[in-house]
Amino acid sequence: MRLIVLSVLFASCYAHPKHERKFPDDFLFGTATASYQVEGAWNADANARAYHLYDKEFRPIQNGKCGITISVNWFGPLTDSEEDQFAAEIKRQAEWGIYAEPIFSEQGGFPKELSEIVERNSKAQGYPRSRMPEFTDEERDLVRGSFDFFGVNHYTAFLVTANEEYKEWHPTPSLLADADVGDYVPPEWPKSASKWLKLAPNSIYNVLTHLKSKYNNPIFYITENGWSTTPETGLEDEDRITYYRAALNSVLDTLEAGVNLKGYMAWSLIDNFEWMEGYLERFGLYQVDFESPEKTRKPRKSAFIYKEIIRSRVIEPNYEPPSRTMWIDEGH
Repeated sequence: MRLIVLSVLFASCYAHPKHERKFPDDFLFGTATASYQVEGAWNADANARAYHLYDKEFRPIQNGKCGITISVNWFGPLTDSEEDQFAAEIKRQAEWGIYAEPIFSEQGGFPKELSEIVERNSKAQGYPRSRMPEFTDEERDLVRGSFDFFGVNHYTAFLVTANEEYKEWHPTPSLLADADVGDYVPPEWPKSASKWLKLAPNSIYNVLTHLKSKYNNPIFYITENGWSTTPETGLEDEDRITYYRAALNSVLDTLEAGVNLKGYMAWSLIDNFEWMEGYLERFGLYQVDFESPEKTRKPRKSAFIYKEIIRSRVIEPNYEPPSRTMWIDEGH
C-alpha cells in the first residue's frame, strides 16, 4: 500500500517557487479582517431566498454579484486504497459538502453518500427517520444555482484514512461519528501558532481543481487565506511570508489549470480576536498593540512582501523591502 504523502523535495518546492509567472492584470487582490472572529449559522433556504430577492429587486439597479463563502480545507486520502479514497470523500462531504452540494451541484440536495450513512445510522439508533432531512422538490429547485460566485475560505489540509488506528472518539449521534474516519498530518508540514493550521503542499490547487471538476467550474474567490503566529513573533514574520509565497504559487498553479478563480483575500489585514484563542494567535499583516490605548498598528514584514506581489503581479522569492515604513504607490 503506497502512502500519498508528498514530502519529497518539500523544502526545495518552497525555496524555489516559479517566480517567472505573473498574475493576470485583472486578478483581484485584497485583505479581510474583523474586530471579532465570530461567524453565524448556515441555512440553505435563507441563503437562496436572499439570493433571489437580490436578483429580482436589486441587481437591475446595482448590477452586483451575490455569492456564499464556505470554509473549504483540503481532505485527501492517506493512501491510494479504495477505503481511504472513500473515507476522504466522506470527510469532504461532512466538512463542507453539506453546505456546497445543495447550492452548486447539478442535482441539488445533500451529498448522496453521507446521506445514506446518516440514514443507516439513524435507523440503527432507533430514530423513526433519518437525522439528515431531505429536500423537497420545491426546496431543491429554490436552493440549487442560487449563486453568482463560490467564496472559499481556505487554510490547510489533512490526510484522511479508514484505518482504525487514526480514528478519534466522537459523541454519538454526531456528524463526525457518522463520518467515522481518521485524520493524519505529516510531522514535516510546518506548524503555525494554531494547532490545526499547517503549511500543506499545494492545498489551494487541490481544493479548487476538485471543486472545478465537481461543480462545473463556477467563478471562485478565495475570501480567506492566512497564517497565525504567536504574540512574541513581532514584525519579522518569516514563516508567514513562506506561507503566503507557497499559497500564491498554488494559486498560480490553479489558474494555469483553468480554474475560474478571480481573486484572493489575505487573512488578515490586522490582528484580531480569534475565536476561543482570543489574542493568543495573530493572523495580521499588521501587528496590533492591544495594550496601548490607541491600539497602535505596525506593518509586519509580510505586509511589504504582499504589497510587492500585488504591485508587480510576480512572486519574487528573494525580494526584501527597502524599508519598514509603509507607503502608497503613485496612482493607487
